[in-house]
Amino acid sequence: MSQPTDASRQVRVIADSLRRRFEDRIDISDFTHPDEQQRRRCLLTRALAAAIVNTRTDSGDDRAAAMVTDGGQDFGIDAVAFAAGAPRLWLIQTKWSDRAEANFGESDVMTMADGLRRIDRREFGRFNAKFLPFTNQITTIVDDPQARIMLTIGLMRQAPLHDNVLLRLGELRDEFNAHGQYLDFEVLYVNDVWNIVRKTAQSEPIKLNFEMDRWFELSTPMRAVNGVTTAATVASWYEENGDHLFRKNIRESLGVTQVNADIARSLHEEPYEFWYRNNGVTILCDGLRLTPKSRSSPYGTATIEATDVSVVNGAQTVAAIAAAVKDGGDAVLDALVGVRLIESADETTSAQITKATNTQNHIERRDFVALDEVQLAIREEFSLTLGLTYTIRRSEFEPSPESGCTVREAAIALACAHADPRLAQRVRNNEDLLWEEGPQGAYARVFGERPPAIQIWRSVQLLRRVRDSLHAMQSELEGRAAAVAEQGSLTVAHIVFQEVGLDGIDDVAYDWKSVLDGVPDLVGKAVRWLVTEIDEQFGQNSFIGPTLASAERIRPLVRSVLSAFATGAAVPELRPDYLPVPRQRTTRRRNSVHVLVDAARIKEGSRLSFRAATEPERQALSAWLAEDGRRGTATWVNSRSRPLVWAADGKRYTPSGLVMRMYALAEWNGAPVAVQGPHRWFLGNEGSLVSLARAILRETEDSDEESVE
Repeated sequence: MSQPTDASRQVRVIADSLRRRFEDRIDISDFTHPDEQQRRRCLLTRALAAAIVNTRTDSGDDRAAAMVTDGGQDFGIDAVAFAAGAPRLWLIQTKWSDRAEANFGESDVMTMADGLRRIDRREFGRFNAKFLPFTNQITTIVDDPQARIMLTIGLMRQAPLHDNVLLRLGELRDEFNAHGQYLDFEVLYVNDVWNIVRKTAQSEPIKLNFEMDRWFELSTPMRAVNGVTTAATVASWYEENGDHLFRKNIRESLGVTQVNADIARSLHEEPYEFWYRNNGVTILCDGLRLTPKSRSSPYGTATIEATDVSVVNGAQTVAAIAAAVKDGGDAVLDALVGVRLIESADETTSAQITKATNTQNHIERRDFVALDEVQLAIREEFSLTLGLTYTIRRSEFEPSPESGCTVREAAIALACAHADPRLAQRVRNNEDLLWEEGPQGAYARVFGERPPAIQIWRSVQLLRRVRDSLHAMQSELEGRAAAVAEQGSLTVAHIVFQEVGLDGIDDVAYDWKSVLDGVPDLVGKAVRWLVTEIDEQFGQNSFIGPTLASAERIRPLVRSVLSAFATGAAVPELRPDYLPVPRQRTTRRRNSVHVLVDAARIKEGSRLSFRAATEPERQALSAWLAEDGRRGTATWVNSRSRPLVWAADGKRYTPSGLVMRMYALAEWNGAPVAVQGPHRWFLGNEGSLVSLARAILRETEDSDEESVE
């Protein structure tokens, strides 16, 4: 699969973004050409004009689309834009080219000049119907002595315009400026349009103005100020800016974790000692101004003005303080918090500081990808081209399956799609290996040549379909076959990816739905072949888990299965003892939490989500859960007694105890008197606590005599 050039990628992303924003807003019914490509080019030309209106006037997309005048008798004016409260007019012409080679010649300049002269002479009679509604406003601006008109030419073109064209534009400007500055022109090329499209996804920089006490200042190698402020001040930052306050951090607030709950508890119980017990907050900013309030006490109270700020260390402290201040007294509000501000506009230096200062909460390798420009570009492309969410930080809520995916899910899917089966095998053994850096590291191998957003999304969709198919097969399998389906999901996914192939995966027009529809059949065949090959190559008494975890065994195993697919060999039937049969047996029931903790299956701090198990339960809780996103999430703590820290209150519960607590708070009168909580708490897409515990037990030889609850 060939990699697109940067220019072709930009053009595609721009096109996808413009169509997503304006396809339902811009009317092209007047463009009657039957060729679909010509109609598409017309839409994109007009959408580009609307996008320029949007960025020049900060109008919404609906308003910007209404300002498009492109069509017959437009006299070279594809859109108009007005500045609010100022006599400023933009006359916009755009040209689209999928190859970034849009033409704009001297004749186009002359057409715009004709339109400009008609406006100057108030000769609006020959303009089209789209333009006429704006004539009164245009006349008002042109009649103003302070009027300024800008000819904006937006071109999907990389090469600069020919000197003769620029000369013509200059002559037109000089003609209208004979008696003062009235007219100017600007030419926007592909890179300029790229920045315009990107602007829609970016937020305004944050400014902070607050009081600091007991401060000192450093000037080299960069300017920094260290001092203290109050908890109330820190809480106000979060209340006003939310997680945008952490936009340059490795991660946003992790919500309610054991560490964060302890921070809030410390602030409540011993507010006067909080400064001694907490590392404080580190802030990066582009501009920093410090004004002492008293000349006689230069290191007393001072006013801090910081621009383009981001909390790069202490995100958990800020969020915990904001939560504690809501129900705290005066002592909590006045508690002292250490604050360090560093002035740095250099992105490399800022990234180095961010990396070095993050030590208060446990940092995983995955957290550092939040600083990787590749991931930021992928997130942007997901938003602009697909209208989907791509979350990078662990702290961010996972998007719903239909609205996007996480970097973790994307990395796993791309590892499975890789030609080397050992990547999927390594991920199965330890997900941390996904984020290994260096030329041979898994991260570089899956993200090194940045895959397009559509390839990532389709890979995630295929991985999800594989997992769904394996889950659906569970009732049809027993013993070793069931263990392969549970423990070998990534190996099965790798086999399915290789069988499907990657041709067309990055082609928007490619029918990916038909590929996904064929996944369940491929999964069934892959499982049967895997079970058969494991038994033949390594014996019927070999352990499934260690076999799938072995780099030496996984390559010949996968090679044999793919060879069987390639030759079209008949899919083997499973042995009778690999299929469920009605039988009675005495089982020893084990607590699923104990199994998971003993096996260290779930990492400390992992986020779990609640899923209702019955329809009455779903109906009773859905509205209550929707009121506060924290109610349906909890954080895992490796404790055999109370392993869940509920995001809603920061307290620890058993899985069943937390579900019963939720029933009570939701005031569900029909709630059962007992519940199996481990069936309702899920670790992402990996399964419920019960299913994870069952998978562990299948690794043991006597798993037939054990079950979990």
